[in-house]
Amino acid sequence: MARVSVKLPVGMTTADGRREVECDAATVGEALGQAVAVEPRLKPRIFRDDGRMWAGVFLNGRNINAREGIATVLEDGDTMKVVPPISGG
Repeated sequence: MARVSVKLPVGMTTADGRREVECDAATVGEALGQAVAVEPRLKPRIFRDDGRMWAGVFLNGRNINAREGIATVLEDGDTMKVVPPISGG
């Protein structure tokens, strides 16, 4: 298990006002699951109704899709950032 920080999307905080959630997890997927357990409003900002991920998730500044996706292994001190997609015209 690694101790990592998951930074919440802009404008979102936990019930107690934090802008990030600390997690003990082995993979990105586990850390996201823990973050959603702490702040359930995060789930629809990361996952579609069918369970597929639609937000950008960055690990130490690098998109997890350039690595092993949610199976990417974490190390102590890693920082994850959730970036919801932006749309409009």
